Amino acid sequence: MNNNNNNNNNNYELEEIFQSLREQLDSMDKIREGILPLQRKSVRLCSEIIKHVHRKELSSIPSKISKIQEYLKNLEKSINDMSIGFSKDYLQIVKQELGEAMILYNLITQNRFPSPEECGIGLIDYAYSLTDVIGELRRYVLNCIRNEDLDNGIKGLGYMDEIYSYLFTLDYPNGLIPGLRKKIDMARNILAKTEGDTTVSINILKLNSNLQKEKK
Repeated sequence: MNNNNNNNNNNYELEEIFQSLREQLDSMDKIREGILPLQRKSVRLCSEIIKHVHRKELSSIPSKISKIQEYLKNLEKSINDMSIGFSKDYLQIVKQELGEAMILYNLITQNRFPSPEECGIGLIDYAYSLTDVIGELRRYVLNCIRNEDLDNGIKGLGYMDEIYSYLFTLDYPNGLIPGLRKKIDMARNILAKTEGDTTVSINILKLNSNLQKEKK
């Protein structure tokens, strides 16, 4: 008889626990459903900014940046308003994409690195963003070479080298900066490949130029 009563009490306690758990998960799921569209819109706008930079279609970029920063604030508010733990991955993805877009935009249009504060992101997110910027700068350099714009191509390669030189100094455990060392290693390979491509392209252009002079 006592065993039955104990079992009933245990069941009642578990029912209460799982009721609270379901309420918590329902609340988290509701927030998740609210922030996913903002995250998707933000990432899409960041991709559009990078595309516009490469195409030299710059007029709409400032308004897109403002919109992403607005979305980011709303995302942060939604997540920070939670009294319980909620994954920060949703924020980190947007922050790193925004940082990448803003750094590339400022480098190409103003020859300067924007600060993390200007981008509206933290220092560590800024470092992750820089690793991705190296890939976009390779694309920029190759476009310049195709258009025989060697001055800007070499300038872009210089930015790649400068970024990697600083990233290389971040020799910290993976627990502090998960995955960053791997991204830095990838950036090194991209830089080395771009240096090789640039050297070959410059030599070809010089050879063609000399041949044209000889024909004259």
